[in-house]
Amino acid sequence: MKKRAKKAELAKIAQSEAPIALYQSKNKQIKAIVVSKGLCELYGLPAAELKQLLDQDLFAGLHPDDQPGVQADLTSFMNRDTRGYQSIYRIKLPGQEDYVLLQAQGKFLEDTDCFLVWYTEMSTSRLQDLTMADRRTKHLLDDLTGLPKAVYFYELAELGCRKLFKAGKQPVVLAFNLIGFSHFNHRYSYIEGNRLLVAFADLLKRHFSGDACGHFTKDNFYAYTAHDHLEERLKDILKESRQINEGRNLAIRIGVYDAGSLVYEDIKKVCEYAMVACNNNRKDVKAHITYFTSQNRQSLELENYILSNFDQALREDWIEPFYQPIVRILNGQSGNWEALARWRKPDNGMLLDEQLIPTLDRAGILYRLDLYMADKVIADLKKMQERGHLELAVSLNLFSSEFDQCNMAEEITRKVKKSGLSPEFIVIEISNDNRNLNADKIREQIALFKQNGFSVWVDNFGERYSSIGLIKDNAPVSCIKFDASFIKDPDQKRSRIVLKKMVELAEELGIDTIVEGVENTDQLLALREIGCAAAQGYYFGQPLPFDQAWKKWVEGPEANLERFSESDYYNSVGMMSLERPHFIQETYNNDLTFDDPDPVLDRYFKGTPLGFLEYRDGKLYYLRGNEGYTRYLLSCGSVTKEEMEEHPFATELKSVGPQFFKDLKGWIAEEYWKNHKTEWHYNVHSYPNNLYVEGYQRILSYNPHTDAYALIDVLTSYNANQVYQDQARDDLGVTANFSLSADQYRDMPLPFIIAAPVYQEKRVVDMQYIYVNQAYAEIMGQSREKLLGNRMSNFVKHKLAFWIKELYGSKDRGIQKGIFHSKAGHWYEYITASASVPDTYSLALINIDEQKRGEREIQRKQATTNEIVQLSEILNVKNTDFETAINQTLAKLGQDLEADRVTLMEIHGDVARSTHSWQRPGVAEFSAKQQAISLAKATVSLSKLDLFNEDSLFLTDPQAIAASFPQLVACYGDDYQLNNSLLAPFYERGELRGLVAVENLNPALNLDFNDLIELMADFVGAKVAGKNLEEQRDTDVLTKLNDRHPYLAKLNFYQKSQTSRTVGVAFMDLNGLKKANDELGHDAGDKMLIAAGNLISQAFGRDYVYRVGGDEFVVLDDQSSRTEFESHCAAFEKALTQPASPSISIGAEWCPDSHYLREAVERADRKMRRQKNDFYKSHKRYR
Repeated sequence: MKKRAKKAELAKIAQSEAPIALYQSKNKQIKAIVVSKGLCELYGLPAAELKQLLDQDLFAGLHPDDQPGVQADLTSFMNRDTRGYQSIYRIKLPGQEDYVLLQAQGKFLEDTDCFLVWYTEMSTSRLQDLTMADRRTKHLLDDLTGLPKAVYFYELAELGCRKLFKAGKQPVVLAFNLIGFSHFNHRYSYIEGNRLLVAFADLLKRHFSGDACGHFTKDNFYAYTAHDHLEERLKDILKESRQINEGRNLAIRIGVYDAGSLVYEDIKKVCEYAMVACNNNRKDVKAHITYFTSQNRQSLELENYILSNFDQALREDWIEPFYQPIVRILNGQSGNWEALARWRKPDNGMLLDEQLIPTLDRAGILYRLDLYMADKVIADLKKMQERGHLELAVSLNLFSSEFDQCNMAEEITRKVKKSGLSPEFIVIEISNDNRNLNADKIREQIALFKQNGFSVWVDNFGERYSSIGLIKDNAPVSCIKFDASFIKDPDQKRSRIVLKKMVELAEELGIDTIVEGVENTDQLLALREIGCAAAQGYYFGQPLPFDQAWKKWVEGPEANLERFSESDYYNSVGMMSLERPHFIQETYNNDLTFDDPDPVLDRYFKGTPLGFLEYRDGKLYYLRGNEGYTRYLLSCGSVTKEEMEEHPFATELKSVGPQFFKDLKGWIAEEYWKNHKTEWHYNVHSYPNNLYVEGYQRILSYNPHTDAYALIDVLTSYNANQVYQDQARDDLGVTANFSLSADQYRDMPLPFIIAAPVYQEKRVVDMQYIYVNQAYAEIMGQSREKLLGNRMSNFVKHKLAFWIKELYGSKDRGIQKGIFHSKAGHWYEYITASASVPDTYSLALINIDEQKRGEREIQRKQATTNEIVQLSEILNVKNTDFETAINQTLAKLGQDLEADRVTLMEIHGDVARSTHSWQRPGVAEFSAKQQAISLAKATVSLSKLDLFNEDSLFLTDPQAIAASFPQLVACYGDDYQLNNSLLAPFYERGELRGLVAVENLNPALNLDFNDLIELMADFVGAKVAGKNLEEQRDTDVLTKLNDRHPYLAKLNFYQKSQTSRTVGVAFMDLNGLKKANDELGHDAGDKMLIAAGNLISQAFGRDYVYRVGGDEFVVLDDQSSRTEFESHCAAFEKALTQPASPSISIGAEWCPDSHYLREAVERADRKMRRQKNDFYKSHKRYR
């Protein structure tokens, strides 16, 4: 045996209930390898004895009269003269006196000298009539089912129909087809398929007779009968067909030809008419009955015309490609045309591809049309090349069934190579129907196309029964086209929801999306909002022959070609998901790098308004965005629905302030062109209709042909106090319900702001108001809307330098405090600190005018301030360890307030769980049952609205405490009395996250308890939130290596350190990650990153390895000598040469003085870049 069968497959045959055997032909001898359980039962012998019998004489007990015919059949099969083995003979089985009639069928296994034979015991009633003289019936009856074959059935049906007609009955001819039979064979095996055919044949015999029905080919059956009660009888057949073959069966379709002239027509034509009716609606996979109509007759005539004239049409060029543009929704330009076959009839009529394909496919010659179309398309592409405009690719349509007719990948590749064209100018569109699916063959052909440089698309994805398995099984598909039904379905809302989810799925897999059948602007705008990359349809133009298409879309006023060199720019914007965004297209712009995980997108949640903008010619344009972002633009008046309809590809935005354009030009100059590293910018924008919005913006890519810059805009919130309850936005019918994350402090009596620094050449030159509460706006004499998003220099010019120093200074010095005198004559005490949003700073003001009313009040505020400062220093300055800082802060607060207990509780859902606590010596610690308190059972809610419009609670009545927090009081024993309770909540991103509670403090102390507990709750809450963020920040989730943050911290440490040491530096980049993500999926890309991280860690040690970008790693080895480090580098480069090792570019540098570590890293980076450029000289850069 050339290729030995696997043990599992042999075991499967041995256990089969069907009578089958696997034989091997070697040196002209046939040996049984394995026999099934069913064959053992048929022969009545154990497997070992049966194998011995068959090895001695394959036909032991054969009837002498049948020997010549059986021998002839076997010889022809062994010589491979026939595709399969088939024979009927009489044989005496061991231990039996009478002959039985067996049918044997077999076939060779592919690329082996082994063949499989399955046996069927036939009815003994036929045994008496089967003599050598009667063997001619073998040519009249189907070997498998015993039903008449086509020629014999025609004779029987013609005579039978005439007899019915003479008897006064209306004859009818029926055609039957098993829906999805090819797929059934592929799924369950040909043996099971044959069982089903036999079972269905037996069903027909029961309802008609053996002579009134026939089996022509594969799964096509016929019958004739009288018209009496026909509908009821056919429904009975459909019902009973669901019970045959032990439940493993298929739905049946039936075609009926019942014309009154039936007996006067050619019976062969009558059978064709019945089958045409049967196949009239092949997309309906439910059991059904169809009657032949005049329209069917026209279809049959058209089919006959096509088949009889097809060869002449190819010879005389009656068929030619018509081209229709596929338009990118981002820019309205076309980088692809689809070639559609059009048959020009000599009488000036025209046949469309949808008329040709079904007929040619059923005839098994569709591949000839598509190879012809390939020649025509190649010729037209050569014309483009000669004219100097080869800027687009042409899609060539193939149907999955063609792969069983011809090796299309091999043939088309040969044609393209012969033409001298690059395969990137041919796109293969595969229309797939899983009812006729040979999945292995399709995947094999797709892989061959991809290996030869072609892009492969799946056409009509989602239509009826097109298979999702092609993308599920990681086939190298780069684009899927959705059927027009998704935007034309009467149930439009439901269809678009389905389309949106499927587009999200494609985006997650890195697959482009196109929707066909676009006819109006509403459909186009809906697709832009859903996130589709491109569209096709009559909205952009009807299919045209080449010369007309060239004049219209290449040279004419409607020219809309997208340059090949611009595709990277548009892909960087178009391929980013609107629902789960991440920088998947970083390789499209080698001048830029992006963090992974990204600090903004890593915190992105589904549904956040996100949009892509383009800045060119001093204006800002909207390219694409999700539903929330579109609503935002309409709400703020930046665009109108009419403007979007008039300019659906790039809509100019209004109400963009000059300051934003000024900032944007600064980002472009400093970040894009100078640093080659763009950053996120946190901003608040205000609009004339009193709407203000906070969010992040970042430069994404650059188009050198149009001098345009793409930006990504992520909105985090609308203002909460803007009234929209009754205001509909255009015809979207929705209202704004976003709120600023800090807006719970809007009505807080203490003036409070959050500000962000404005940089120029990395120097802070101003501060921008990110958040302003009402109290601050009042002391400034401005409205909140006027202040928000504006710069501080516009309102406090004489104090600008002072406030920059105090606010930005808290970044390094921690919490700042002081006193200042306002222009209005009021005295304020201020506290500044870092805010929760990165690189933003908060300012809280305390009016101290009341100092003049009494020394005690002054001392009270001063003591409160001092206490706050001392506690803040413990929390944020003196301790870097979180646990130590929290525990010492609670202890200090409890001791200074002379309290019994201080508790930090974190809230999850309706439960407040104690995480840290301090208690006075002598006071019992929390018992287990006090570790978690249900807030649902408290009569006082801790939400912002229900806290008596205060930011804290100081309860001094024991009965009120017991009534408000019964569960808390019930946890204490009789020896502990809760006399007072001071508590304040803290928040994170607008949600309640926990509280700080003090029990039994000394109320006689001269302190502002509410101010103290409120600020402490804010500071502790910020510490808790920072700890949670820090834990997530320092470790790369995928590779478990150090991430960018500890890497930057180490660089800063050595730069500021007074001592110096040597450091070995290696900068590395994983080659081919983008290609793996697009061709094999992101799971494969993730595996490559993990493998690369493990390989680097093995060579240098995991503690010294940092993942600093999507595919970038850095080694900072400050423990090894130079000799040891160079040895590590050599070992690593040797490991890269091993089979299956990832391809990694590396640059190594020895740094003798760690004060110059940054320069050493840059030198290593440049070395790595040179090696990476060398890599791409021998590898095609993936686009």
